[in-house]
Amino acid sequence: MNEGTDERDAFVRMASDFPVRTGIFTFGLPAFGLLQLINGYLHEASLVFIAAFTVLAVAFSVMLTRYHVANYRRTRLARRVWSDE
Repeated sequence: MNEGTDERDAFVRMASDFPVRTGIFTFGLPAFGLLQLINGYLHEASLVFIAAFTVLAVAFSVMLTRYHVANYRRTRLARRVWSDE
């Protein structure tokens, strides 16, 4: 199995075990950035700064989600190792 498939499987398992946390960090931050972008457009604000904020929110969401997936995989592995002994 390759690395991408392992991460996807772990993400799906994590999302089923922790749906609220996964939803907030994975989908909530990009949605918040998109809403800020729409708000800035509607109120004629500087879209360059808001777009930069949106890009940073999406990048942060990706990194945070990857961190949580790695932490979830490590915890599952530790439980499996410690339960065998």
